[in-house]
Amino acid sequence: MAIVAVLGASNGGLTAAADLTRGGHTVRWWSRRSEPLSAVRAAGGIALVADGERRVVAPALATDDLAAAVTGAEIVVAPLPATSHDDLAARLGPLLTDQQVVLLTPGTLGTYAMARSIARAGGRLPFAFAETATLPYLTRKRAAAEARVAVRATNLPVGVFPANRREATLARLRPLYPAIRPCVDALDAALANAGPVIHPPLVLLNAGAIDGGRFDVHVAGTTPTIRRLIDALDAERVAVRAGWDYPAPHYELATYYDEARAAEGFYGAGARALVAESGIFDEALDLDHRYVTEDVVLGLALFESAARTVNVDTPAISGLLQVFGVLLGRRLGGDGRALERLGLGDFALREIRALLREGWTSPDWVRAIRA
Repeated sequence: MAIVAVLGASNGGLTAAADLTRGGHTVRWWSRRSEPLSAVRAAGGIALVADGERRVVAPALATDDLAAAVTGAEIVVAPLPATSHDDLAARLGPLLTDQQVVLLTPGTLGTYAMARSIARAGGRLPFAFAETATLPYLTRKRAAAEARVAVRATNLPVGVFPANRREATLARLRPLYPAIRPCVDALDAALANAGPVIHPPLVLLNAGAIDGGRFDVHVAGTTPTIRRLIDALDAERVAVRAGWDYPAPHYELATYYDEARAAEGFYGAGARALVAESGIFDEALDLDHRYVTEDVVLGLALFESAARTVNVDTPAISGLLQVFGVLLGRRLGGDGRALERLGLGDFALREIRALLREGWTSPDWVRAIRA
């Protein structure tokens, strides 16, 4: 069993802290705010409702001192929105050692982005960064000290940066998440992410209902017309993956919606029914939700940029970026996690692949962090 630092007190952070504790790992749970910590202490632990049972577990440490959580941890798990990665990189840079693994769940190419940010600031890089293509759990906080899991990932794609450290890194992560499925590299995982495919259409085309208050976009909001846009986005995503020569499985959204293919997907047979039954996504949404700030601003910008690099046309992706850009009042294309924003705009395709494989040992690393 591992010593694990879990960072964050939102849906994923609270759930990971409880679930990994329940799994026998020594968990040091960090929250930047003291209120979640106080709530958990008052309750005697975190109530985890999952797998048909409710169990209260207490992490070995609950702290707002990041150094106390990270120092000596073998693995640092960050179930935080990708919008937090810049701040997290600045906080972690002085604390990491070259023996640690940092896991982002998910990443949206945050592995590369965080490594670059830390290196540019003169911080310390870990042994490797890893990122999942989806959340390990579909989960929500139902109270300050309770997390409710609708379903767990049964296929959890994970990419590693640098990719030449993949085998050693995944061997350390599998005891935490046995459902891990290896990706070629970090971009392979990022381009398997379903969030930028499913969430932007659900938010945009359900805007009226969302403006009216709480609404479950995943159940009541998933209409045949919206599915058409989701399917068009997903086809473009798969075409981009093919352009980069990433192999199947591509984890198409059809594996979530079509029960006959559910075993191929992230969450396995019956997942959609379990999500509907749980009701955990009946919530208030707006343009500040991570479905927009992460999946549109960062995720779709990455998809469009990766498509441009391999000459794949993406009218649905680009169209959504333009519409959300109007709603947010700024240009989104070429921003966020676009490759050019990450210093890779002048790199040839083969150079990007080599950099993803070799990371900070690559002769192009200095060029990448200076761009």
